[in-house]
Amino acid sequence: MRFGIALESFTPPGKDPDPSAIYQMAETAEDLGFDSVWVWDHILLGSRKVFPVLDSLTTLASIGAKTRKIKLGTSVLVLSLRNPIIVAKVMSTIQYLTAGRLIIGAASGWYKREFDALGVAFEKRGRIFENRFKLVKSLLNEKDVSYNFEGLKLEHASMEPKSQVPVPFLIGGYSDSVLARAGRIGDGWISYYYTPQGFSDSWKKVEESATSNGRNPESLRRVNIVPLAIENSFEEGDRIAKEFTSRYMDLPKGTGCTPDSAIRGTIDDCVSQIKNYEQVGIQDLIFIPCFYDLKYVRIAGEKILPRLS
Repeated sequence: MRFGIALESFTPPGKDPDPSAIYQMAETAEDLGFDSVWVWDHILLGSRKVFPVLDSLTTLASIGAKTRKIKLGTSVLVLSLRNPIIVAKVMSTIQYLTAGRLIIGAASGWYKREFDALGVAFEKRGRIFENRFKLVKSLLNEKDVSYNFEGLKLEHASMEPKSQVPVPFLIGGYSDSVLARAGRIGDGWISYYYTPQGFSDSWKKVEESATSNGRNPESLRRVNIVPLAIENSFEEGDRIAKEFTSRYMDLPKGTGCTPDSAIRGTIDDCVSQIKNYEQVGIQDLIFIPCFYDLKYVRIAGEKILPRLS
């Protein structure tokens, strides 16, 4: 099981991301042996109350220049909003310059105003996402790519230079159609705020899709992102995780997303909860340090990770 840290590239209205704090948390995570750091993604979010958010790929490029080996992930890139040729070039450049550290989590998106602002048909976002997802993967991995869709035309194209390390392309989302898509074309599924049981129930649908499409489900990566609050009692950790979630997150309704997914409480509580995620087959567990408090990253790296290695 690998462990990662989500960084504060996204903040509530009235608070801006702090570049020095982002770099410090990424460097601390690397020093303590975490496998990956992850950033959020939106282009425009909110109108009367605007949520500040940094561009995900630009932020990862910057972090990549300040670190040596930690993996760099997006959670999740709204791929439907991007020109696939340009975004493939940016991804391939980051992958090349960081010696193969990029991980792409991508999704079709949910915020209609972003689509309206960028002139992308919201009601067609699933189809647009799937086509762009396949094209970007092809450009990063193949030397002879042809494509003709949405007014984009490629004939025997090759995007160079290429990294020797393939970029993992994970699919995020919660609906049955998304889970089926992850099993059909993704390199894995990335979920958010799912309990072990919730993850397991949804993963079965990914497995079924993979199997029905002639793919081996065991080859697909299983990633879950959850809050982290290490405190002197379970009750205090639970209170902090729920307060953080109510202030920072807008959990999608009608899904398995819940603050009860948090790793919270004493060190023993946290170790026990992490083992529950391991038992359902999660390979990458990404912690959101509640209120992006660096002490949680340090305690987890110094006291929890050694007990799980």
